Amino acid sequence: MCHVDVPDGRSPVVGVTRNRIQVSLDGGGAMPALLTVPEGGTPMGGVLVIHDVYGMSPFYEDLTARLAVAGHAALLPDLFFRQGPLAERSREEARERRSTFDEVLALDDLEAAAEMLFGHLGGSPGLASLGFCMGGTFALDLAARRPNLRTVCYYGFPAANDSPRARAAPAPLDIVDRIRGSVLGFWGDQDSAVGMENVQALDDALTTSSVDHEFVIYPNVGHGFMAASKFDPTHEAYEASADAWSGALRFLDPPST
Repeated sequence: MCHVDVPDGRSPVVGVTRNRIQVSLDGGGAMPALLTVPEGGTPMGGVLVIHDVYGMSPFYEDLTARLAVAGHAALLPDLFFRQGPLAERSREEARERRSTFDEVLALDDLEAAAEMLFGHLGGSPGLASLGFCMGGTFALDLAARRPNLRTVCYYGFPAANDSPRARAAPAPLDIVDRIRGSVLGFWGDQDSAVGMENVQALDDALTTSSVDHEFVIYPNVGHGFMAASKFDPTHEAYEASADAWSGALRFLDPPST
């Protein structure tokens, strides 16, 4: 299948202005971030990109640039700036770093990043978040903090899990009555880490709360399928990744007037 809005993951993204910036934090200090905007154009909205437990990797920088190609201003903060980069990209190293990670403070950092992006857009109402894995959970949590936020969640965790961390962010299922805006979620049906029963429970709870939402479950793919595919057309999760990306871009387009 051809996905005209999904560039080959092996090719560089062009037509984008990239800026390394610092996001001022309420408690003092600053958080490094990547801001991308369409080259020579006015953004139609802003997207806060929230990386996974492995951090601010080239893959998420590439996705942030892809959003600018699609016409958005996109901001990717480095949530692990206090802990520093991983010595090596391994599950064990990532879990060890997360054990010292204050997720409640990270949510405050994300709110500061959202405010910075909101200001960059001149107060435009077109603000969205797009998160992956841990970042998908944070995106759902932000939807309970900020009204009118459009939320894209890739394989976030609706229920609490046993990942070690200094202070855990709320489980979305525990604050579902405060979630507002609209939500689009993507999971693979083989995602045993998240648990499909938890995804169904979140779907049911959002319906009960009358939250505008849509969940897409892809067959035969597991957790982290988009990061695993890297948009390589030869990868087994490419079709699910490309379809999810195309769906996210449609969701993020501002409504026609």
